[in-house]
Amino acid sequence: MIFLDANYLLSLYIETETEHEIALDIWDKIKYEELVISNSIILEIITIANIKIKLGKEKLEGIYNNLNGGRFKIVEDVPFQNNSMKKLLNYLPQRIPLFDCLYIELMEQLGITKIATFDKHFNNKGIEIIGQ
Repeated sequence: MIFLDANYLLSLYIETETEHEIALDIWDKIKYEELVISNSIILEIITIANIKIKLGKEKLEGIYNNLNGGRFKIVEDVPFQNNSMKKLLNYLPQRIPLFDCLYIELMEQLGITKIATFDKHFNNKGIEIIGQ
């Protein structure tokens, strides 16, 4: 199983993202694996694509439909939120986004050891990083 981080998926779906070509290369290597996302990944991607990147209606809808189209195993991550906050506090003074703490907690609880990401926050967390 491989967890897919939001920044990886944004780079995969959006041609203008800096790591788009790298994301495509990674996709070719992992596309036949069991790929896991969470409901918060979907929320994070659509929020960034809408507010920060300002994608058009069709592209936003296409990404949303692709994420929910059955290609990825979607994990409900609400049960992991309390432990994610504890993890965030334990990492201090290192500042890690709560989203990333949530994904680390989810991966630990589900026994997922690999993540496709370009995010440095996952370094030195006992996770094999695909993408750096």
